Amino acid sequence: MSGAKVIMADVFGKSYDALDGSVQPQVLQFIMKMQRDPDSNGLNLKPPKGAKDKRVRTARVTDNYRAVLMHYADRIYYLVAVLPHDDAYDFAANILFDINKVTGGIELINLGSLYGTLSGQPKAADIAPDTPSLFAGVSDADFERLGVHTSIVPALREIRSEDAVLGIVETLPKLARDVILCLADGMSVEEVWEQVSSLAATSDKVDTQDYEAAIERPATKEAFVVTGDFAEFGRILTEPLSAWRIFLHPAQRALAERKSPYKGSVRVTGGPGTGKTVVALHRVKALAERLPAGQAILLTTFTTNLANLLKSMLKDLGGAQLLAKVDVRNIDKVAYGTVKETFGAEAPSRLKDGEILNRWIELSQEQQTPRFDGRFLDAEWKQVVLAQDIRSRDEYFAASRAGRGRRLNRPERAQVWSLVEEFERRLDREKAAGVTQLAVQAARIASGWSDEERPYRHIVVDEAQDLHAAHWKLLRALVPEGDDDLFIVGDAHQRIYDNRTSLSAHGIKIRGRSKRLTLNYRTTRQILAASLNLLGDSKFDDLDGSPEHLRGYRSVLAGARPETTGYRTPSEEMTALAKRVDIWQQEGIKPHEIAVVARTHAIADSAVQALRDATLAAVKVEDYRVPDPDEGIHVMTMHRIKGLEYRAVAIVGAGAQHMPLPSAVTPETEDRLQCAADVRREQSLLFVSATRAREQLSITWSGRPSHFLGPRVSG
Repeated sequence: MSGAKVIMADVFGKSYDALDGSVQPQVLQFIMKMQRDPDSNGLNLKPPKGAKDKRVRTARVTDNYRAVLMHYADRIYYLVAVLPHDDAYDFAANILFDINKVTGGIELINLGSLYGTLSGQPKAADIAPDTPSLFAGVSDADFERLGVHTSIVPALREIRSEDAVLGIVETLPKLARDVILCLADGMSVEEVWEQVSSLAATSDKVDTQDYEAAIERPATKEAFVVTGDFAEFGRILTEPLSAWRIFLHPAQRALAERKSPYKGSVRVTGGPGTGKTVVALHRVKALAERLPAGQAILLTTFTTNLANLLKSMLKDLGGAQLLAKVDVRNIDKVAYGTVKETFGAEAPSRLKDGEILNRWIELSQEQQTPRFDGRFLDAEWKQVVLAQDIRSRDEYFAASRAGRGRRLNRPERAQVWSLVEEFERRLDREKAAGVTQLAVQAARIASGWSDEERPYRHIVVDEAQDLHAAHWKLLRALVPEGDDDLFIVGDAHQRIYDNRTSLSAHGIKIRGRSKRLTLNYRTTRQILAASLNLLGDSKFDDLDGSPEHLRGYRSVLAGARPETTGYRTPSEEMTALAKRVDIWQQEGIKPHEIAVVARTHAIADSAVQALRDATLAAVKVEDYRVPDPDEGIHVMTMHRIKGLEYRAVAIVGAGAQHMPLPSAVTPETEDRLQCAADVRREQSLLFVSATRAREQLSITWSGRPSHFLGPRVSG
């Protein structure tokens, strides 16, 4: 008897992750048996009683666990879940498979979860009984045209609030979810068709009975892993699905895969988890597909760690063929490469920002009558002198110091300028330069090139909020001005480095071409609310002189309420950390899906030791290296976790003595505006760390809590 082809639904990963470690290997053995002989008596493959879809089957994985599948044709099965025995039968009885009339792809409709979630929601006290359905103005025919399955519509007629919408959308097929969220946002049926459904629609005629054609369509491949390779199944199941595949939701596709060119630079903003990076990667792919021969694309970001992550994700998206067209480097390497190409062996060596700050501190301490500390001088050099490419005393005297909180009279400016000259002379003698200084030099070089000499046709920038003014001058000079020149994504609320500027000041015009993403696809509503609370009333700019906000920012996911707990001593806090992490593991979260995050290396090291003392495997995540899954729980600093995500995150050391970190904040007496900016940056660090959590978040401290945790906690 010939074997079967097993196709894995994307939702399968959730049930697989929830399985005990002793059961998971049995799942792979089950798949292998299915591929060999699905008719084997040991599999006990059969339809459940009362199933809404006659093609649904269950099969034995172990004595206590059964798989739920959909049987198509002779030897093709769609694997949906592995659940405890009784749960598997309940689940199987309430699911449907169908071919979507718009996308032509196969989709799974989980009616049991949909109606169970809807009936389990508390009634909102402020909603009158006679309040009409939120979708009263959308006809059944409209829903069908937009790609929402008819079985879902009766449930939608019962919805009377946006909270109810957010409560059910994670139970729906992808297209239905995006359609319903857009309708709930107030978009018309025509707008949803143009911006969502039409972009997901297949170009060929859809036969809702032709599963052979449906299995080859993009919509099916977004929702199912189509492979008969046993080794491939093993790889998928031992890696997080998010690491194996990059999904683009239809609501984001309009930005990334736009067929007509943008008439200039574009900026996309949005809070953590809204898919900005995924949009950027798909934009790179779309641009690469129509890139003229001999031209290149630059994909850049602020740090080396993030650049390496982007390169890995881009490879997952398009393989070596896509990577061959794209230069993926962090912005400082781009700058140094430009300088190195011009000066060759005479190019200066690079000094990181921390090394530059230490040298400013040394110079300030050498002053006979010290009036400026090293942190102030470092910021003045970067934010005024380098940001404006000032090269003389007269230029410095005439320069704007907007954003600097300490006024300087002419004698004080003269003293600062003499220190700048001495500082730069010392660097010249060493044949060294700071990374920001190198970006200034690179921008000077590139600004003299003709359009034919510029090395890139398109530039895509991720984490744009962290780039310095000199970086933007360089990027503007590296690509000819025109259609699709710069595609910029970022979020000012996640600015964790001291770089502030306006894009328009560097010839990057985005007015009228600025887009916002508001739906969080990663973090639960409970974690999102707690994270937003960490920002308090702080104000943020939008990279172009206007306020940035997170109005409308919301999550489609629900989960556990985050924990915030204080302890008397650091020792007690670390003991509690080990217990909390152990509980997460007992609940089915794997060690490498857990991150412990601290503001300082010293606290991170204490956390590693506490976990190991409790016989829990843990590894310190250093720069430029991502540990293997078998190395245990990931422990790192707040700067290191940027760009990563975990099922569970424990933030430790969130006490007043560490958040904000005193050594990272300019004294208010030295510069009040810089002090406020430093505090905002520390606040953003905590916000970024909290939003890396998908399902579980814990924030702890010893002694007095940080005031960032809000008056309810810190008061």
